[in-house]
Amino acid sequence: MRESSFQEIVLQPQYLKGTQGDLFSLFAAPKDKDQTIFLFLPSFAEELNRCRVMVAMQARQLVAQGYGCLLLDYYGTGDSQGDFSENHWDQWEKDVDSAYRWLQSQGYHHVALWGLRLGAMLALSCAVKQPERYRKILLWQPVIDGSAFMTQFLRLRIAMLMDRGLKKETALEMRAMLQTGSSIEVAGYEITAQMVRGIDAQKMIEYPVSDKLPIIDWFEVTMEEKGDLPLASQRLLQTWSDKKINYRVHTYTGPFFWQLHERELTPLLIERTLASLKLAG
Repeated sequence: MRESSFQEIVLQPQYLKGTQGDLFSLFAAPKDKDQTIFLFLPSFAEELNRCRVMVAMQARQLVAQGYGCLLLDYYGTGDSQGDFSENHWDQWEKDVDSAYRWLQSQGYHHVALWGLRLGAMLALSCAVKQPERYRKILLWQPVIDGSAFMTQFLRLRIAMLMDRGLKKETALEMRAMLQTGSSIEVAGYEITAQMVRGIDAQKMIEYPVSDKLPIIDWFEVTMEEKGDLPLASQRLLQTWSDKKINYRVHTYTGPFFWQLHERELTPLLIERTLASLKLAG
């Protein structure tokens, strides 16, 4: 596709009915109703915002290839209704269901899940519960342990307290504070006990993956081209190999764009994602 026509691809903003309120989304239809449409599930808190440019670039590339895309903001996040403090894991699963049902109502019956970071974990969680729904699963830089992810997120508050010369808190102390019914602020976001409890409970290695799942394409950054995955990822994927799960690993090099305040692009990830769609399976 020529550069000019690629730039003309429009991701149409719209609202979908969710269980608690309207969910904002960006939508581009596939070239026909028999083509796959990718339902994108974003990451958590500021990672959602830092990744928007990369996600939009990938979505436009997918549309240029004839696929469709629906980029979702969960309830209480982005431009969806609700406050951030109201969102939690169970609600996100309901939001995915709402988006899937909307696609079905529009006549799209070939839906794939595409998730980033915590959204990749959510994508797999939804897929193992209803594997018959989805044609393919794309996992970008997946989080595999929710508790470890949340501990890392809570450290942002530790850094803030240190910068302000305030009393230091540990992640355990923050979790204890949440259990009393209080909420805490982390990086400008109001965090609740329900939110942390739901994420803490997610362990990808405990998900009941089976051969009923569609093919899973796993994308993870390495420090050098064709480098090894982190040990935690290797251990998880070995358990999948033992269970004969149909998956493929795609490594790439580039900046950790989900962590950076300044806009950074990782074109190799987009290239590898497009290439994966051309593979048999």
